[in-house]
Amino acid sequence: MSGGASDNVLSLTTDELKEKIAEEVGRAIEASLPRFMERMQNTLLLTMKEKMGELKEDLTNDRGKAKEKKGCSYNKFMACKPPIFNGEVDPVACQRWISDIEGVFERTHCDESDFVAYGNGQLRGQAKDWWDNLRNERGVEAIRAMTWEDFKTPFLKHHSPMAVINKIKEEFMQMRQKGETVDKITGTFMDKLKFCDEFVKTEEQKIYYYHTMLTAEYREFMTASHYKSLTDIINAARECEIELKRQIKRGERRALDENPSPAKKSKVAESSKKGNAKGGSPSCKICGHAHKGECYFKNKPCVACGKTGHGVSNCPDKVTVCYKCYQSGHKKSECPELTGKKESVDSKN
Repeated sequence: MSGGASDNVLSLTTDELKEKIAEEVGRAIEASLPRFMERMQNTLLLTMKEKMGELKEDLTNDRGKAKEKKGCSYNKFMACKPPIFNGEVDPVACQRWISDIEGVFERTHCDESDFVAYGNGQLRGQAKDWWDNLRNERGVEAIRAMTWEDFKTPFLKHHSPMAVINKIKEEFMQMRQKGETVDKITGTFMDKLKFCDEFVKTEEQKIYYYHTMLTAEYREFMTASHYKSLTDIINAARECEIELKRQIKRGERRALDENPSPAKKSKVAESSKKGNAKGGSPSCKICGHAHKGECYFKNKPCVACGKTGHGVSNCPDKVTVCYKCYQSGHKKSECPELTGKKESVDSKN
């Protein structure tokens, strides 16, 4: 075979070989492509899963940090205009300040660790003097560790002493409306009621004391047993006040004298006695008030004992509250605290 022919044969063989190789490579790639894509997909999914885990961990850490930073800044607290306390020795004002400033704590989501620092910043005058003295007595470290409850205990002891609270209780028991508007006397009643929980426990007792406090002009329109709640009788008193003003304006009733003189009081008492002597309505043995006809309380249970046939004012089982110790079962003159002291004095003499 000549040289040219052998070159052609070699050339053809090389071209066929290349084609053969290309076909084999193509088939190999085609066969391995699905597995390659599957591996690629698994790799991508694994990478995405790892990244999502890292992102979730970062978010959890951020939330943890946010919880650690829970609370409000002092500027945000002051923006809510928290109340000032000047140091009045007044249980009503004292309790109201605590209630108001705790309301600011709640609205601003203030952290409990900041209550004392933010709260004592609102003390002025004598209250600030009291706080400075307490801080000097206990020391800086004790003040820093003080909780809000730890703060309120000496605060209330100084600004809301038991002697003043006892006076409020006694005033509540003897409270009577003397020309004040319903809203004004109701506000005073509610302020004093806060300190009388031990002997005014039920809604019926609240209604009874409120009704007893009102003047006779109001009580002639209102019956305590008709009302289910203190709110009901307060609203009834407001309506009664409007009606009384209408009657006064129409000339059907004389205006009430807010501060009647002793002479006028005696005349009123005498005229009422004369009215009874001339055939006026005597005092009812059931409810204690003067009225005509059958008493409404005849078949109504007494608020004090639950029995029928009498009202709370004439109840034989009516609970007596001592004005000294504010315990039930005895009067002030029979109080063991007073009688005990008297006996000890007598024994010494």
